[in-house]
Amino acid sequence: MSKVTDKDATLEMDPVKPRFEMPDLPVDVLKRYAGRGPRYTSYPPATAWSTAVGPDEYRAALEHARDFAPNRPQSVYVHIPFCPSHCWFCACNVLITDRTDLADVYLDHVEMELNLLRPSLSKAPVAQLHWGGGSPSYLTPAQMKRLHDLLKTAFTFAPDAEQSIEVDPRITTEDHLAMLAELGFNRLSMGVQDFDPHVQLAIHRLQTATQTAAFVKRCRAHGFQSLNVDLVYGLPKQDRENFARTLNSVCEMSPERLAVYGYAHVPWVKPSQKKIDEATLPGPDLRFDLFRDALEVFLSEGYSYVGMDHFAKPDDELAIAAGNGTLHRNFMGYTTRAGTDLVALGMTAISYVDGTFAQNQHKLNPYYREVQSGKLPVTRGWRLTRDDEIRSSLIQDLMCRGGVTKRDLEKKFGIDFDTYFADALVSLQPLAKDELCTLTAERIEATFVGRILIRTLAMAFDAHLPKANDGLARFSATV
Repeated sequence: MSKVTDKDATLEMDPVKPRFEMPDLPVDVLKRYAGRGPRYTSYPPATAWSTAVGPDEYRAALEHARDFAPNRPQSVYVHIPFCPSHCWFCACNVLITDRTDLADVYLDHVEMELNLLRPSLSKAPVAQLHWGGGSPSYLTPAQMKRLHDLLKTAFTFAPDAEQSIEVDPRITTEDHLAMLAELGFNRLSMGVQDFDPHVQLAIHRLQTATQTAAFVKRCRAHGFQSLNVDLVYGLPKQDRENFARTLNSVCEMSPERLAVYGYAHVPWVKPSQKKIDEATLPGPDLRFDLFRDALEVFLSEGYSYVGMDHFAKPDDELAIAAGNGTLHRNFMGYTTRAGTDLVALGMTAISYVDGTFAQNQHKLNPYYREVQSGKLPVTRGWRLTRDDEIRSSLIQDLMCRGGVTKRDLEKKFGIDFDTYFADALVSLQPLAKDELCTLTAERIEATFVGRILIRTLAMAFDAHLPKANDGLARFSATV
């Protein structure tokens, strides 16, 4: 990995560009509602799940989908947990090693898991494939081909399937890119977080803007025309000036999609975060300013605001889906591939099939032991009740379309909206007073500020949300 110096940063970062004037966001309102909350990649959130769903329940869901919804498309996710170094801010489930040979053993067990699933799998086409981690580009090109070939023995990929992968610009080689292109991957997502050298040293992740820009050019040369870049605000030693340089450097690379996540400092959950000096973390006011600056820069550069912390170029299918009401949200974030069952492989991977969530073992050795014994490695999950289905549909509408038409939900589920959600509507009154949403007889509509704080609106309808404040400690901040 390249060493980062102040001199490098000075040479490779352009001065801050002039920005268009955007109306001030009401900081007092943002502060009032910027507590912790679920990101609603699922409903109920994973914190509500239990061991009542295990291998038998997951297999039954797979077989029911196979037999009674044979044409429902599928998504496939594979979790690659390995990383060559530990970024201290990271909250993902990772294993730190530079030994790529360990991936061969891991892939052996992914193959065992897939063989256990194979008799129960649907023959419906796969509309979306994603490899996450960890750092999936930790795999060698040969290991990538092995995994992709393995998946093709069990699944049929639609001709227009989205095939995406998370890549680390610091370790992804020309051979990696050539192999990914050969295998049919068409979307790459890469982490940047922040280009400032002081911030990078504070989070133990060294990656210069020059290095990343060169990687983006190599991706383009290999034919990848859909790139996503992830940034993080709220990191140690960030300030408005150095974050502005990062924002402008990323915009010059012109990725099709951008995400800017708020850093969640939860050292009681992720011990590696104890290495971060809490005294260097931005305070609430600066944290809001950093997010506002990102919002202003991305909008001034012509990106569309998709939702929460996601942006896309107007001609990107994600922005188009957000505009025409077909956007969807699942464990892979915002997606255009709605209505699919999700089959996930690998340690800690989460599946969603026929109304059932199923999560694999979190630790490597227990995952290995389960599949070696011929048992699906599911350790917990959730089977949606009718109430869950109703609330899940409503929260999807809020998260993806910025509002809820009451009549649509009434027709879909045979309920009287105002009666069914009487308590939630009372909870929304102060949010409406603070102009996060508008409430009419026909519709609940998030305002622009409400879209930023959309999780706060969704929480009003969450029947599984912990009532005690400390019950939200595992969730990230809403801003």
